[in-house]
Amino acid sequence: MRRRAFLGAVGSVASLSTLAYATRGSAETLAVRIWFSEAAATYDGVADRIREYLEETLALGYWTLDLSVGGTVSVSTEDAARLTSRGEWPMAVAAGELGRRELEPVSDVNLLVTDGGMEEAPTGYGIPHVASVGGARHIASLDAFDEVVSGTRWVVPNTPPARTIQVLVHEIGHALGLDHGHGVAFHHGGAVIATPMLSSYAWDPAYGADSSRCGTTLPTSKDRDRKLSLAFSSCARRALAAYDGGLL
Repeated sequence: MRRRAFLGAVGSVASLSTLAYATRGSAETLAVRIWFSEAAATYDGVADRIREYLEETLALGYWTLDLSVGGTVSVSTEDAARLTSRGEWPMAVAAGELGRRELEPVSDVNLLVTDGGMEEAPTGYGIPHVASVGGARHIASLDAFDEVVSGTRWVVPNTPPARTIQVLVHEIGHALGLDHGHGVAFHHGGAVIATPMLSSYAWDPAYGADSSRCGTTLPTSKDRDRKLSLAFSSCARRALAAYDGGLL
């Protein structure tokens, strides 16, 4: 579904032969570039905070992380999910790849951060190599990684800033080919903790699945605290280890 959405979005900009997946070794560079809407760019320190968290969460040993900031992008709305799901951001990336816009995409993840609200889902959206997420104001208010994350499972509280950075990691996961089934939830310290690809779907009654492709069932969150983890599940990490796609 997400790959078809991307191809449909770029169809009016480029032929399908222009955008393709390249084969590469799994232990090479993972290129991630971040852009900001004009509203998101007004928050001091937001780029540095994203860089700090991604340097931790994407340091998986499968690649050398090449993390860069692309600059500011004018957008029609701060609704991050709409910008990708309805094609505006994928079309901008495609136009940049074709030299028709002053925007230089990278091969793996092209992430747009907006100041969109994080109260009602969807708050972000990700398709192959392209993603967007709202909540710039929340990311800017995050404390340093070592002050927020606890334990080897990288548990964080279910607060707006921590939830926003987890959604950002979640959408990057989609851009790299992961889906919600690569996420798990588990009981730990009296709480239910959800990993990035599952996130708050773990306690959403409307979420249809009762198990993950990792082979685990979703535990009940009734009468338990709800917390988040910034660490990808083991099966998500296995999928990322096999990632070999790149946007030409």
